[in-house]
Amino acid sequence: MANVVQVAWARYLRQLEREPLKTKAITSGSLAALSDITAQKLVSNAPLNWRRTLAMALFGLVWSGPSNHYWQKFTNQLFKGKKDAASVVQKVLIDNLVYSPVFNLLVMAYIATVVEGRSMSFVQTKLQRDFPSLQLDSWKLWPLVSLINYKYVPLKLRVLVMQAIAFFWQTFLILRAKSTIVQRVPLKTA
Repeated sequence: MANVVQVAWARYLRQLEREPLKTKAITSGSLAALSDITAQKLVSNAPLNWRRTLAMALFGLVWSGPSNHYWQKFTNQLFKGKKDAASVVQKVLIDNLVYSPVFNLLVMAYIATVVEGRSMSFVQTKLQRDFPSLQLDSWKLWPLVSLINYKYVPLKLRVLVMQAIAFFWQTFLILRAKSTIVQRVPLKTA
């Protein structure tokens, strides 16, 4: 078994060297799909909603993987690859004050519109109501992840680390979106 894992890891690293953007996008899409399947199974014993899973995979493939790839390159270039304490703290701050809110707004809007088929007025109300607390929750997790990532993880593997943690974060977001729909009075859509 260990040999299979070693061979798979070596192939992944080779693919990452050959086609970094494509590899990160496919990895992100795969983890987003697994995250959705996990969330669906935690919420219900009903058959899987494959349309929903495909929509989440598409989000990972088209947005999450590529945006993280370019964001990591940008922060690395901005700080010229420095890993000293001051540079790492600045990267963490920029990551969590600029990228994180944008990413969380987009994922919330995407889940509500594309995955759940909600109206734009519903999404606007939901974002106004739920985004501040979600962003605060985000700041409880992602600064530590960013700190570890920027300080210890090589640039080519940072997106993989982010996506591995994002598996749990996205599962949390999906479960949270589901629970707010079930627990709360329906949002005004007019």
